Amino acid sequence: MEDEEGFREFVRARLPRLSRTAYLLAGAHAQAEDLLQATLIKAALHWPRISRVGDPEAYVRKVLYHEHARSWRRRRFVE
Repeated sequence: MEDEEGFREFVRARLPRLSRTAYLLAGAHAQAEDLLQATLIKAALHWPRISRVGDPEAYVRKVLYHEHARSWRRRRFVE
């Protein structure tokens, strides 16, 4: 339960910065919201491990970037 509260605190504190990063990657608000949501879901599932690393924000930003690259590759192959 304490991991869940730690994740909520992390999101409350870092959401504006992560939102800006997602927007810079996606280029549009709707896509940025989807990207950030997918990233935060993955982070929530692995939060106990992520919270033990030295800088969880850097780790989540890395996941954000990889999630964006994955969605970009999927779109590219579909076209």
